[in-house]
Amino acid sequence: MVEIKEIKSIEIVPYTLMTSSVSAVWAFIYAIFTLIIGLATVAVTPTESSGIIISVYVASIVSSPVSSFVLGIIQSFLFALIYNLLVPRLGGIQLGLEDLSKINSIPVVPFALITSAITAIMALILALIFVPLFAAYMVAISQIYTQYLQTMGTTNITALPAGFGAFGVIGSILLIIIAPIVVFIISFIVSAILALIYNVLAPMIGGIKLEFAMVKEQVYEILSIAPVQLALIAASIIAVIGLIVGIIVLIISAIYGQALLGVIFLVAFIIGGFIGGFIVYAILALIYNFLRPRIGGVKLELV
Repeated sequence: MVEIKEIKSIEIVPYTLMTSSVSAVWAFIYAIFTLIIGLATVAVTPTESSGIIISVYVASIVSSPVSSFVLGIIQSFLFALIYNLLVPRLGGIQLGLEDLSKINSIPVVPFALITSAITAIMALILALIFVPLFAAYMVAISQIYTQYLQTMGTTNITALPAGFGAFGVIGSILLIIIAPIVVFIISFIVSAILALIYNVLAPMIGGIKLEFAMVKEQVYEILSIAPVQLALIAASIIAVIGLIVGIIVLIISAIYGQALLGVIFLVAFIIGGFIGGFIVYAILALIYNFLRPRIGGVKLELV
């Protein structure tokens, strides 16, 4: 029996701890993989800088997981916090759950609305932090440019630097206003497309399978994620997106007389996207299942 459940809230601490830990473990695995590739490359084509290259790869085994964990904490905490604040106003993500174990469908509008709103707010936060720094940088460049022209003996140098600095201030204000709006629109369209593709594919190849356990009234912990089912549906979605992008590339390539190259890109996007997506999402599910008994799983309020 399929029942529509809404995620009314996300418990922030378990979600933040789990997602940031998954990011850190994934970064560690990726760093090991790049080290192996680096060692193989150096063994085949050694150079004078081989020692430095290897030391960088070795250092990344520590630096990548740490940085991924820290950034994951910030991102996950903000996502869960903003989600919980927005749900009473916009509604939460809805899931068509079969026997509270398989996601058969994802209602498109609720999913696209809440995810795009969160993305837009996070874009606004980033804009408020970095855009003023960019504006200050623009003003500094303007002053340096003015001093440079003065040393070169150039006359009539006030207009360009002043305009340059003014553009930095005005452009910053416009970016802070416009960027979240653009991000919201793009994110809404992308999220809606992803949900639509999922809803088409899930009945054919099976949806994501989850094992839930009730922690308290209406609050459920995700005990495990079926790796094959997650990897299959995620890889299939990526392959469909690769098909769409590949067709666009093929058309453009054909216009410029490079149809064969377009076909190669089309096949690479579909097959490469499916294989890569399957591997990545299977590993992510396995990491979650490994960590859950040790640090606790994600807890959701489902209504």
